[in-house]
Amino acid sequence: MDTMTRTTTTKRGQVSYGEHGSGPSIAFFHSLLTDRTAFEPVLDGLAGRALLFDLPGFGATAPETDLDGFADSMAAAITSVCDDETRVTVVGNGLGAFVALGLAARHPDLVGKLLLVGCGATFPEEARPAFGNMAGLVEENGMEAVTPIALRRIFTEEYLSQHPEAAAERGEVLARTEPTAFMTACLALRSVDFTEQAPSIDMPVLIVVGDRDAATPPAMAEELDSLLPNSRMVTLPGIAHAPQLQDPPGFLEAVVDFLEES
Repeated sequence: MDTMTRTTTTKRGQVSYGEHGSGPSIAFFHSLLTDRTAFEPVLDGLAGRALLFDLPGFGATAPETDLDGFADSMAAAITSVCDDETRVTVVGNGLGAFVALGLAARHPDLVGKLLLVGCGATFPEEARPAFGNMAGLVEENGMEAVTPIALRRIFTEEYLSQHPEAAAERGEVLARTEPTAFMTACLALRSVDFTEQAPSIDMPVLIVVGDRDAATPPAMAEELDSLLPNSRMVTLPGIAHAPQLQDPPGFLEAVVDFLEES
C-alpha cells in the first residue's frame, strides 16, 4: 500500500488527503466514526486514482460549520486536484455519504456517479437525539467517552470479539479525532434531510448497507433508494456500518462492477 499524504489550498482553506494509484479519480469521504484510512483496505482491489479526503475539521482540513459547508469544501478540493477531469466518482461512508449527497445536489457538474455506504435521505426523528448526546459526551469527557458506542457501530459485536486488534486500531483513530470537528459533524447530521433534493440527483448511484448497521439501518437506505431516480441497492449480510473495514473482499465484490461501469 503506497498512499501519499498531500494537501491542497482552496478558496475555502486547506484540505488534506491521501493519494493512491493512477487513472480516473475516485474521491473517498470517510464516516464520522472513522478517518480517511478506513478505505485503504480496499484500494488495491480498485482501479483508478484514489483520493482519500479528510473531511472538514479532520486531519489538516480547515473546519466548516454545517453540511453545506462540508460539501462546498469537498467541491473546492476536487476542483483543485482534479482540474483536468470533468466528473469524478465519489464514494462516501456514513457522514461522508451524506457529504457526497450534498456535493451531488450542490455541485452536480463535478460528480459522475455516487457510491453511498451506510446512508439515507434523513434520520428518523427518534434517532436524532443520539447525535446531540454524543456531542455532549465528547464536550464533557473527550473522544474516549464515545469510543465504545462508535466501535459497536463500525463493527458487529461478533467481529469485535474475534478481532480485538481492529477495535484497538479504530479506538486509536477515534482518540486522535479533533473533538470540535466531531461535535460539529454530530450536530450537522442531527438535522440532515435530503428528502426533497434526492429526486433531482440523477447520476448513477449504488447504495450499500450492512444488514447489521445500527448507525444507518437498512430502512434508511431503502427510503433513499426509493427517492433517487437512478439508484440501486445492495445489502450485505452480517455487516455493520463500515463494510470496507469489516469485510474488504465482500465490499469489493459488491461495488467493483458499479465502479468500473462506463
